[in-house]
Amino acid sequence: MKLLYTKRSPFARKVRVIALEKNISLDLIDEDLQKKSQCLLESNPLGKVPTLILDQGETVFDSAVICQYIDDLNDKAIMIPRQARERMEVLKWEAFADDLMVAAINLYMEKTRHPQDFNKDFCSTLEKNITLAYGYTAKNLSKLESFNLAAIAVASAIGYIHFRLPHLKVQGALSQWFEEISKRPSMVQTIPVM
Repeated sequence: MKLLYTKRSPFARKVRVIALEKNISLDLIDEDLQKKSQCLLESNPLGKVPTLILDQGETVFDSAVICQYIDDLNDKAIMIPRQARERMEVLKWEAFADDLMVAAINLYMEKTRHPQDFNKDFCSTLEKNITLAYGYTAKNLSKLESFNLAAIAVASAIGYIHFRLPHLKVQGALSQWFEEISKRPSMVQTIPVM
């Protein structure tokens, strides 16, 4: 299987961590999102990463769908519980983390595209949302004790924020949780880089 991705994408990081934890080999193809490859555009008409290309040529896109697909490939290190209530809890945290990633990406892009005249109200709202998300996560750390997709998604979001928006680093108990989870080999191997 081929994974079209970037080393910076927190969405692709979730997929890569799950594949590493489950010992599933992915042929990683690093994409330039400014000059999208023909392969990416043919595989995903929106040109988004991550996009997974199966050995038969079929494509799977959106990180949440790819994570579920990969998790179902074997029973080693189940990342998404099979029982309905536990599954819903993990998928809820993944959706929360994905929204946090989108807020961070939008904030970073606004400040990058308009470094002198970025929309201050827009950026202030996004920073407040990120701070509120941190508070919510810190209050609910007990729900992220198991190393599964929920913890992976939240850690991937925080890792991206630390990478792109270092002035918004986590503090206190959330910082300790993030430091601890970041020591896991699959997390170390997928740290976002340029």
